[in-house]
Amino acid sequence: MKKLFLIFLFSISFIGIQNTVLADDIEPKSELITEMDKDEIYPVFEQPEYKPAFFKMLLILIALIALIFLTFWIFRKLMRMRVNQTNLTKNIKILEKRALSPKTLLYIVEVDGRRVLISESNLEVRKLKDLE
Repeated sequence: MKKLFLIFLFSISFIGIQNTVLADDIEPKSELITEMDKDEIYPVFEQPEYKPAFFKMLLILIALIALIFLTFWIFRKLMRMRVNQTNLTKNIKILEKRALSPKTLLYIVEVDGRRVLISESNLEVRKLKDLE
């Protein structure tokens, strides 16, 4: 499929090159051309202004960066709300979580009104203590 697409693009570009007429191929007769005709044949274009386009691009870039940060902030808020709502409707609630190391965590969990201290590591999850 890629080969067909590349062949198609190449053939279109080759056809376009064959049909173009270069300015060097056209030679105007100098005795018939006046100053007014020269301006019509060879128009002088004004230089484009790049400042408005640059500032527009800069503004869009800033807006996109702000949109990315806003999306992450909303996502974090929604995840916190989801965890809190899950804790409100279930019998097992995670009250607090602390990291002891990158691979070891401590949890305070409430199960049917009783609080339990639990540790989690790569190898196991262990109940450490009942809290009152």
